[in-house]
Amino acid sequence: MNFITFVRRHKALTLLTLISMVVLIVLFQNSDFVKFKVLFWQFSAQKVIFILGSMVLGYIIGKLVELSFRKRI
Repeated sequence: MNFITFVRRHKALTLLTLISMVVLIVLFQNSDFVKFKVLFWQFSAQKVIFILGSMVLGYIIGKLVELSFRKRI
């Protein structure tokens, strides 16, 4: 099985691999520290943690919305 045949048969796996590679590149390029201020709180951490946390939170919210639409139908 050559590469083109593999990509055609496993489209989801190929897409997931490409997205994962892009995410890893973005995370590795944003390793400096950042300060965040929210009302009276102030905290600092690496951008990597905030980006990854935002992505995970977005995924969870997306799954919850998907589940709520599935129950309605």
